[in-house]
Amino acid sequence: MALKIAQVGPLWESIPPAKYGGTERIVYYLTEGLTKKGHDVTLFAAGTCQTSAKLVSVYPRPLFRDGIPWWNVMYPLLNITAAFDAQKKFDIIHVHLNQGSDFLALPLAKQIKQKVFFTLHFPYEFNYTWKGNTEVFQKYKDLQYISISNSQRKGGENLNWIKTIYNGVDIDLYKFNETPEDYFLWLGKFNPDKGPREAILAAKKAGVKLLLAGTVDTLESDDYRYYKQEVAPLFDDKNIIFLGEKNDVEKNQLYREALGLLNPIQWNEPFGLVMAEAMAAGTPVISYRQGAAPEIITDGSDGFLVDSLDQMVEKIKQIDKIDRRQCRQTIEQKFSTTRMVDNYEQLFKNIG
Repeated sequence: MALKIAQVGPLWESIPPAKYGGTERIVYYLTEGLTKKGHDVTLFAAGTCQTSAKLVSVYPRPLFRDGIPWWNVMYPLLNITAAFDAQKKFDIIHVHLNQGSDFLALPLAKQIKQKVFFTLHFPYEFNYTWKGNTEVFQKYKDLQYISISNSQRKGGENLNWIKTIYNGVDIDLYKFNETPEDYFLWLGKFNPDKGPREAILAAKKAGVKLLLAGTVDTLESDDYRYYKQEVAPLFDDKNIIFLGEKNDVEKNQLYREALGLLNPIQWNEPFGLVMAEAMAAGTPVISYRQGAAPEIITDGSDGFLVDSLDQMVEKIKQIDKIDRRQCRQTIEQKFSTTRMVDNYEQLFKNIG
């Protein structure tokens, strides 16, 4: 039976994102997958989005690209209420919680909670930046929540978690490569949580070349200060090289030619799409044992899990012990977009 589904995505980036944007990428894969399966899907997102679904936009471009700061709640409010004002048209309203402004959807769901689902794209415990988010979740703990990893639920075990559905990677987008070049890679948003400084220090200590690619957010003053003061001075344009933000084609090339991806995350990463993307190209990941990393990586089989910078240095020297084909197989078997879309469809059909 075909369902009428509202996908409420973030307004900050295009869907799919041209470059950076993990949540937006997942919303795109899910929206396209459900549409392809014959469901009547409406996407609430920025006007530049490319989708096979119906598109409803309250703002013509990504907010981030127009310099609108993350704390602005006005356009997200319009985006969320546009979906809930039309709730009688939908069997399912699926809201992707990505920024603090998305919490506006929680009180709107109370009266129709049987048809509303919330996927969290950040850890439950995120109080050091979002003061009060735990109290808000506890007020609305009986709504229907979907986690993108089991570790993401830490601290909020009493929420009404319906299911864990792992993020998916487009297997066809990332081409397997068995013969990499002579460099390691770090990729992500340049902030302390993602560990770019630690990746550089590990690479320097191991004596290997490291390329760093990703987004420098000038709108987040703390992140930008961190980048300018603690990361940028470490670049030498020889062995520690800054590449900037890259698109999908460029990312695929970087992933597949890297000896390994360094992922010294400093937080409870709810999933970590860069790990799955790298592994899809056959590139093993060396990650700190944080967040969802142990759910994605099998230590010693398709990557390494470490607890310190010194351990990361040690595993950098052992990267050739990892079978790159096993990395690819892990993603094909457990973390494909097909599997993700099937899991969401099954959930919506069972409860919707």
